[in-house]
Amino acid sequence: MKAHSRPIKRRVPGAMSKTEERFAKILDGLMLKGEIIEYMFEPITFKLAERLHYKPDFFAVYSDPKLGCAFFEIKANHHFANAKSSQANSISKLKVAANKFKSFYFYKCYPKPQKEGGEWVIEPVKI
Repeated sequence: MKAHSRPIKRRVPGAMSKTEERFAKILDGLMLKGEIIEYMFEPITFKLAERLHYKPDFFAVYSDPKLGCAFFEIKANHHFANAKSSQANSISKLKVAANKFKSFYFYKCYPKPQKEGGEWVIEPVKI
């Protein structure tokens, strides 16, 4: 049996991935501009159904009371963000949460490849 060439990384609950750390810098910039008041990493878990839960990556409160607050799901790239991968479960849960909790804004976010500029794509979740 062939051994793995590199160890499998496990997600540590409550700790940000490198991609999430990069997105936190985007939120820091929005705070400096005054567009959001605050943000938090994984502060809430939504109960979608019996034994089915969803924990968005980030929660942010907008400065404009008309906008309220939003939840952001961060993905490493567009393949993961488009539910054609092993990440399809979290994207499905994101869509269910957006449909069930219509008082909030939900976004899926991912960086473009560096050869395309590396900017962040922040897409509203369509219900």
